[in-house]
Amino acid sequence: MTARRNPFVLGKPIKDPADFHGRGDALRELFESIANMQPVALVGEHRCGNTSLLYQLMHPDVRARHLPAAEDARLVFAFVNAQLAAEGPDAFFRRVARAIKRADPEAEIDIEDDVDQFGIEDYLEDLGGRGLRLVMLMDEFEVLADFKASFWEWYRGLIIEYDLSIVVATRVELGEFREEWGTGSPFFNMFRNIYIGSFTAAEVNAFLARTGEIAGVDFTPVRAAIDDLAGRFPFYLQVAAAIFHEIAQREPLTGSADQVEEAGRAFAVRNAPHFEDTWHKLPVAERDALAWLAVGAAPEGRDALAFNQARPVLERRGYLVAGRVFSSAFADYVRRQIPRIELNPDTGAVRIERQAVELPPKEFALLRFLLTKSGEVVSKDDIAAAVWPEYALDTLGVTDAMIQKTISRLRKEVDAPSSSFQHIESLRGQGYRFQNASVYEVYHHVAAEGGEPD
Repeated sequence: MTARRNPFVLGKPIKDPADFHGRGDALRELFESIANMQPVALVGEHRCGNTSLLYQLMHPDVRARHLPAAEDARLVFAFVNAQLAAEGPDAFFRRVARAIKRADPEAEIDIEDDVDQFGIEDYLEDLGGRGLRLVMLMDEFEVLADFKASFWEWYRGLIIEYDLSIVVATRVELGEFREEWGTGSPFFNMFRNIYIGSFTAAEVNAFLARTGEIAGVDFTPVRAAIDDLAGRFPFYLQVAAAIFHEIAQREPLTGSADQVEEAGRAFAVRNAPHFEDTWHKLPVAERDALAWLAVGAAPEGRDALAFNQARPVLERRGYLVAGRVFSSAFADYVRRQIPRIELNPDTGAVRIERQAVELPPKEFALLRFLLTKSGEVVSKDDIAAAVWPEYALDTLGVTDAMIQKTISRLRKEVDAPSSSFQHIESLRGQGYRFQNASVYEVYHHVAAEGGEPD
């Protein structure tokens, strides 16, 4: 019987195979590439498990399952964190030397900290003379992309000359970093890509079953809540399950509204910095697509092309599951980034919750003015001057009734009918104050009142 323990590993790579779940196909393909000396890039988002996969490749038990004993005995696995080598080639050589020292204590050649490329070549000559071959595992590889072309030409030659196997983990495809050089083949084109995204449905089932068995917790009553919070994204799945594991330490899991609400709050708080990091690293086109999906809409016309191109990439990255944003908490984060009312001053396009809206000229002029004065109190005279400039010499030409009627019409266009949230606030004896809001604020306001967003 398995001893009960907390099986969730958060905030650091998973090194113990007992705590590593799924990715069987990726491991098989990686070991095949190592055996065939095919450079391979693990392409996946942060927190998808790339680093953990590299550590699994180093573990003797995992290697024993995938490699014949004789072949495994010929391989030396060295792990290098490229983040610590980003200063330049000299830092890279030092990090590789240290990794080799850890991986091959029986090396017959000493590698000092001030090693250069010739020292690395000497070591590989010595390694080959012993009938061994180096497998270099490099994490965060993309941080080295600014190294000069001469470095990559040397590195390419190293791989070919010494039968070096290399596996790198990167957030983006390596081909995006370099255009083809004037002479020679691009280093980055040597790599086979293995994409690491969401777990499969079967992997999620296996993860929850196995961790539940180890922890002594049945996640079945809260499975729907876990799916809603985490989708199939490995890190967020760990976080959601860990939160419900904490709740289970004081009371049985029932899936009650109180338990789900508590877990949702904790999940959002713990992952807020991760959501922020993710959002700012995503390309603009992918952020835009997520914004559309977060409000349950899709663009038309020219915008539809970029949207349709971004969706499969987001699916591959793990941010979409079955066509929806993978996590309700992340969807809420995205909604917080979207102003409910958007006006493009260059094109005059107005959008409300991403949907295009056509406004009559005076309502458009009023909205444009109010957006420039968001949060400020504006008087009727201010509004009259901005919206009816044709009456600039006739201060009595703009009546209170004209202003109130235009404001009323604009409110009908911009306010959410099912919410008491008002973008245009009337301040008795002072004037008006416009407040834009994120889509999330309006959704949250509606939910608090028991309504549904339109």
